[in-house]
Amino acid sequence: MPRSRTRGGPRAGTDDAGAGPPVPPGVARGRAARAAVGAIFFANGAAFATWASRVPDVRDALDLTPGGLSVALTGLAAGALAGLPLAGLLVARIGSRRILAGAGIYLGALPLVGLAPQLLCLTGALTFFAITNSCVDVAMNTQGALAERLSARPLMGGFHARFSLGGVTGAAAGGAAVHAGLNPETHFLLTAVLLTTLCTVATAFLPPDPPGTGRPGLALVRPGRGVWTPGLVAFCALMGEGTVNDWGSIYLRDVAGAPTWLAAAGFAVFSAGMVTGRLVADRIRAGTGSHRYLFGCAALAASGAVLALALPFTWTSLTGYALIGLGLAAVVPVTYSHLARRTPGSPGPAIAAASTIGYVGFLAGPPIIGALNHAAGMHAVMVVFLVLMIIVVALAPRLRDDLAEEPRP
Repeated sequence: MPRSRTRGGPRAGTDDAGAGPPVPPGVARGRAARAAVGAIFFANGAAFATWASRVPDVRDALDLTPGGLSVALTGLAAGALAGLPLAGLLVARIGSRRILAGAGIYLGALPLVGLAPQLLCLTGALTFFAITNSCVDVAMNTQGALAERLSARPLMGGFHARFSLGGVTGAAAGGAAVHAGLNPETHFLLTAVLLTTLCTVATAFLPPDPPGTGRPGLALVRPGRGVWTPGLVAFCALMGEGTVNDWGSIYLRDVAGAPTWLAAAGFAVFSAGMVTGRLVADRIRAGTGSHRYLFGCAALAASGAVLALALPFTWTSLTGYALIGLGLAAVVPVTYSHLARRTPGSPGPAIAAASTIGYVGFLAGPPIIGALNHAAGMHAVMVVFLVLMIIVVALAPRLRDDLAEEPRP
């Protein structure tokens, strides 16, 4: 016989008396969506780190010269850039959820890279890997923005922290694979199977795309008034990140006088700052708003550059790198979130357009810095970075449309 209940819930003294209130369906969906989107971000970071961790082995297996490896890596960069406009078109036409349901196509490119028998095939495989990665990247950022909308609070920083965690995990697994004697083909195949399984399960819990997705006429978004400012912020942030990635260790050794082993640790300090900044970004942004948050982030990163310039010693420069990492951590994620709120009907194409602008900075930054170094010396690294952050500080007040400034439902 069923137990009798009062209108207010279980009767005192029954087994259910200590149970908490039921979780509302909307809250449960929001939690499931956050977990699913986080899993996709993790898988993407792990997949790319898997390739990056085995570059020396792939090079040695094909007996590539430095020039040959550069050709293959050019295919990777070109594919990433070419894939961004395509990603915007696909997200508009078929939806971000369907793209992520096909993430196995992207992950399936990993074994193709490992199986490439010569340079031409490797370049083609890396180009395909990069194009599909761009599609997944735009789709997962679109899903991140939709999950924010569903939860009515900032989440994008945490999602990008999961991407970084996936990168750390993928790199660690790559080191373990090398130690175990696994060749790249086997390592890449096992990774692809595991991550495809994770993405397939996660796809079932992703938020639905906006109702207008897939209607005729949706196509590429050309940068306009609503895209140029976020795009320029992304350009400055990614150019700054590429500058520190490629020239930071050299600055530590040649300007700050760090020993070689400690100069190599500069990237680790910078990366640790990035992960930490992404982990705390959502909580801070919820209380400040996007434009104030971006202003503070750029100012913090600029202070790190000033410290490395004014006191060019090993430990002060390393401290500056930590501040730079903390400041840059969530600039791009918050910019994408802002764009999604400006274009609620079709966030994917807008994110793709801004990503394209930003990625141009990521690719162009290191060569530009190299030319300036030749003309003006190694101090140009931090001078250029400082100028980029000043530009972000100037642009930040124009990004005012964010979650923290709207009442919660």
